[in-house]
Amino acid sequence: MKFIMLAYTNAQTWVEGTWDPEEFQKACDFYEQLGKDLAETGEGVYTAGLGDPSLTRTIRETPTGTVAADGPYAEVKEVLASFGIVDVVSADRAYEIAHRIVDAVGDIVEVRPLMDGSADS
Repeated sequence: MKFIMLAYTNAQTWVEGTWDPEEFQKACDFYEQLGKDLAETGEGVYTAGLGDPSLTRTIRETPTGTVAADGPYAEVKEVLASFGIVDVVSADRAYEIAHRIVDAVGDIVEVRPLMDGSADS
């Protein structure tokens, strides 16, 4: 079963770049180790950090046509900072990995099943 894990972080810290250097390094070290662990178990499929949220655009259909809205907005509390795709035996295993991330770095992690057309999705 494949799942996408969406990691959200504090928007103000992201935009201002006001991370505590030690905490930032700790998070980087954690994600590096997690990547190694998931590669070793064969559960890691793909992971990537996302770029500057000020370059984000939301494209939607409106009564007057398709429009692109800028983002992020000041009222946003979290930004989507990274994502990973895992291929695990169960949803519980995906949740276990997400708990590990939250416990280590404190970010919010959304876990969603992928519908990739395979028999087990």
